[in-house]
Amino acid sequence: MKGYDAYVFILCFIVFTLLVATFSYAIYLLTSMKLRMIRHGLEDEEIKREEDKKAKASRGAAIAGTAVSLLVCVALLAAFIFSLYMNFSVDKRPNGVPSLKVVQSGSMASKNEKNTYLEKNDLNDQIQTFDIIVTHHLPAEEDLELYDIVVYKMDDRYVVHRIVAIEEPNEAHPNCRHFLLQGDAVVNPDPFPVLYSQMQGIYLGERIAFIGSFVMFMQSPAGWLCILLVLFAMVITPYLEKKLSDEKAARLRAIGYTPYGSDKKKGWW
Repeated sequence: MKGYDAYVFILCFIVFTLLVATFSYAIYLLTSMKLRMIRHGLEDEEIKREEDKKAKASRGAAIAGTAVSLLVCVALLAAFIFSLYMNFSVDKRPNGVPSLKVVQSGSMASKNEKNTYLEKNDLNDQIQTFDIIVTHHLPAEEDLELYDIVVYKMDDRYVVHRIVAIEEPNEAHPNCRHFLLQGDAVVNPDPFPVLYSQMQGIYLGERIAFIGSFVMFMQSPAGWLCILLVLFAMVITPYLEKKLSDEKAARLRAIGYTPYGSDKKKGWW
């Protein structure tokens, strides 16, 4: 983790701690007030209506509600794991295993009219910003062809561009080919030739449109903060519901109230 990333992570952790402390105190005050109101009978009518609804509700409805909650939790967890998988995946995959990357630039989003080779060769595999693309293991250097789309690493960022020219080995570089790359939406090629050793994968047209922005958010410290807050809510909510439910049940016993329909099998109507 780099210095700036560590700073952002620590800052988000501090914010998370403060938010949890604030929410916990607010929840404590609200729950305490609710419990006092129940004990003093100020919520009797509301509790009776709730219990009547529970007595009439079908078991299927309760199961459906629980199933929906579980599905939401599973979907959230899956999204978080997927974002971590993309964030910490290695650059080059062994044994031809594909890799996923989020496109963060619009340099391949459209066809610049000056790039006449796009229309001449019917190259319609443009990539939009925030698409998730599947990149495959690179073929051998000599098998890369003109107009292939490859991912290469320059400094600390990834570039997804098309090969627009190939310079075969010569006196200047006898042991390798030089590849000139360019984005479909821009006029000029990349300023420096790209070596095969810089390339991370080849794009073969497989992409998932527009969800990369969500993945990038989930990869960020702010996304982690949201996940932690949701987990906190998932842990504390059942506890509070149980505490309130027990208090309501105790209050109903104290006033001798039987929910409508709860004795239906005995014929008490």
